[in-house]
Amino acid sequence: MMEGMIKLANGVTYTGHWHGEKTECSGEMIFYTGMGNFIEFISDPAIKGKIVLATYPSILNSFMDKEKLESEDIQLAGLVIQQEYGEASLSIRKWLNIFKEKYIPVMTGMDTRSIIKQLLKEGETLVSMRAKEVDITSKSKKHTSMSSPGYKTFNPNGKTHIALIDFAVKNSLIKWLLESDYKITIVPNSTNAANIIKLNPDGVVFSGGTGNPSNWKLFFPQYREIAKEYPTIGFGLGHQIIAEAFGANIKKMKWGHRSFKHPIMHVETNEVYMSNQNHGYEVLEEGLESAGFEISFQSIQDQSIEGLSHNNYSIATYQFHPDGKNQKLEMLIKHAFSNQLKQSKGENIYA
Repeated sequence: MMEGMIKLANGVTYTGHWHGEKTECSGEMIFYTGMGNFIEFISDPAIKGKIVLATYPSILNSFMDKEKLESEDIQLAGLVIQQEYGEASLSIRKWLNIFKEKYIPVMTGMDTRSIIKQLLKEGETLVSMRAKEVDITSKSKKHTSMSSPGYKTFNPNGKTHIALIDFAVKNSLIKWLLESDYKITIVPNSTNAANIIKLNPDGVVFSGGTGNPSNWKLFFPQYREIAKEYPTIGFGLGHQIIAEAFGANIKKMKWGHRSFKHPIMHVETNEVYMSNQNHGYEVLEEGLESAGFEISFQSIQDQSIEGLSHNNYSIATYQFHPDGKNQKLEMLIKHAFSNQLKQSKGENIYA
């Protein structure tokens, strides 16, 4: 069995068993703490180009179900796990073959506990990952933009029209919106207010995605104009972009929230919910008042901001993602968005 090595930015190295082509790659290492939802996580556009350390030892015992894919392909650049390769495990062999076909290296038999301690100390950090004998002719997986290049419509006969701004939209978000029988028009993230006005939507959704929200700063004036004009919600990266576009402050977290059971509290009711999260940036409380926002949800674990509502405009944002698995929480935000849409049409809303 081939040997491989990962090297952290602080110089600490680890060795283990290498599976895949004799390649090398580099990227930011993040850790996934979930014991399930593996397929959804590794196909989430938010982890594009990242090297994932899975904390659950038996994560490769998952079965490949293409219906659970959040995008068209697997997005991670590399995988590091404690689990050893077992000849008797059919699921592990299948996964290793899938990763090999996509030029995504996997390292097994790793001391994941020790690596996690390094990440908790140093924060999510750049690492290099390479086989002992690198074949320079073997190409690494290419990582291109995830945003759709143009417009696409779902459920054209839906009674309520939603413009979905695409920063790398997840399949589960589209399915979640379709549950309400919305007509959905996906638009590129380079859109402007004039293009949205031409669509004449009833509301706007800013999707999740990957990267630093400040990367879209050029478009902030247009995003502000759109959000002021229409009932608007944002998820994940969309939550951060809307907040920063209105003047809130954003910071990279030392280590992100990356699992599907993060506890959050609804500030108005003090009720606690489990949420699906995958992000490495956060909105800061400092500057929220001048930006016009109030906190609607907050993390139980580290008190980071998980939701916002605007005082003057029909805007609500959420750091977490709806995926159809947290019914009580998702009914709450779906009901709130429905009220936003009704109020924009002049309907009276009663408690």
